[in-house]
Amino acid sequence: MNKITTMAWVSSLAFVAFGATIPAAVSVYVSPEELSARAPIVVEALVVETRSGLDPDRGTLNTYITLDIDHVHRGPADLREVTLREPGGRWGDLVHELDAVPVYLAGERVIAYLEPGSDGALRTVGMFFGKFRLEETRARGPLMATRDLDGQGTILFRSNRSESLTRNDLVALTAGIPQRRASDAWSAQPPEWGRLEWDGGGAAAPRLLQPVRTANGGVDIRLLRPSSSRSDEQFVATEESNPARWIESDSGTPILVHVEPAGNPMNDDQAAVGEIARALAAWTDVPQSRLHLGLGNVNYDYTGRYASPTSTFSGVNIVLFGDPYNDISDPTQCSGVLAIGGYWRDESIGAPVNQVSFHRALQMYVIFNNNFECFLGNPENLAEVATHEIGHGLGFGHSNVADSIMRSSAYGNRGPRLGNDDIDAAHCHYPHTMTLVEPNGGVLWNTGESETIAWNVTPEVGSDSGTVDLEYTTDDGASWKPIAAGTANDGSYEWSVADDPAPTVTIRVVRHILGTMVSSYPNGCSSDLSDGALSIGEAPTTPDKPSARRWVERFISAPHLL
Repeated sequence: MNKITTMAWVSSLAFVAFGATIPAAVSVYVSPEELSARAPIVVEALVVETRSGLDPDRGTLNTYITLDIDHVHRGPADLREVTLREPGGRWGDLVHELDAVPVYLAGERVIAYLEPGSDGALRTVGMFFGKFRLEETRARGPLMATRDLDGQGTILFRSNRSESLTRNDLVALTAGIPQRRASDAWSAQPPEWGRLEWDGGGAAAPRLLQPVRTANGGVDIRLLRPSSSRSDEQFVATEESNPARWIESDSGTPILVHVEPAGNPMNDDQAAVGEIARALAAWTDVPQSRLHLGLGNVNYDYTGRYASPTSTFSGVNIVLFGDPYNDISDPTQCSGVLAIGGYWRDESIGAPVNQVSFHRALQMYVIFNNNFECFLGNPENLAEVATHEIGHGLGFGHSNVADSIMRSSAYGNRGPRLGNDDIDAAHCHYPHTMTLVEPNGGVLWNTGESETIAWNVTPEVGSDSGTVDLEYTTDDGASWKPIAAGTANDGSYEWSVADDPAPTVTIRVVRHILGTMVSSYPNGCSSDLSDGALSIGEAPTTPDKPSARRWVERFISAPHLL
């Protein structure tokens, strides 16, 4: 069975063709000087078009960028046109994209630092680091070369959100730094060029993608994520317009992640697998969430069975070390992209969860780059990066909250610790089902009396069942009043009914999020209300009862019939 047949089978199994979300990278800053030392080819060019192409022989999906060259700053002087191959793209309903990949817009002028991949196809050096956009920033001003760093995942030691220098300064810098080593063989067009099937299927004319600029200066080539003006985003889906989640969590089914430990930066298979296990456990151990991640085969032979998960769907959740498919530009002097990660999903949409409709996630992956022992050889750093990338595989985007492990900057020596915002993300995407059992309406509770509130919740994976809040409303939910905050989630609470008589009262058991309420999500991402209203009445008054002595005195003093 060839790869195309395999993909068609998966699509029919999912009822519709599948797509993928935007994974996110973790990187160490690459300077223009380092690009110059690494690139065998540097060109100044016009982007003619970008096309998504499917290789029917290999079953791989990539984006192909054609550059019309104005100036060759390094390489053959007679070079006039090249076609780059970068991971990601679209073919029909099959979609895959990485934010570490440079996005070229048709019609823009660029300076591109290029290198050959393992089969000679050209790609951008350092991924997004190696592409500069040329533009005039003011009338009659110098031509500026700018590269956007914002929205590109985690970049350690970056200088700022974007970088600009004059075109002439960048050209002079490149000319003044010799290439560090001899170049491998390369070709102006990828070897599969003649057999590609273009976006839309078959031999139809290729479609130009229509990228748009997002609010943070990045580019979204699929028009799936809306621009956002919010500067205080907390937990968000990786794709806000097309979020995905693992429906297995709803039944408590473990999501198994396999590991191929070969090439790990710790040079110790057991220790490296242990750090991946810590990362999985960090997400599993959130009491508010029903996520259950587990280690699968810790010596999985993925590379012996499948092509790279960045271009081919296998349905196997996998962590790979050492960039076995050469998907990531090699690092130099501890700079470059540390790791990439993401998921594949289908196009079907399930029932809403916390007011959000999700696609079904089908496969997650994490790929660590090679030769990054300088950073990833530290077990705490490896666990931190793995936790961040697995978070993307679970469907979580970047957060602007300072203590979030999904923040777009790394901490170092943090390990797999989640922040409150990460806990909220897991809670709202993967909530427990809570059921308020008692009361369920139609009863009268009197103030001051002791009444039992009882609830059920779907089972926890770990030993920590967490806490819940119990609240009531007398104005149909316009405001909520506390019964108990942070009480043990043991299914029962004895309430001395509040002195707050009201004819209609609703009680709820709720787990509030720990941070600020996020747009589209409720403040309590797991909760249940009493099915009907109950009433709180005033405690009944009881007349004073005479003492026994008083009864005797009354009896003696009263007249008697004989």
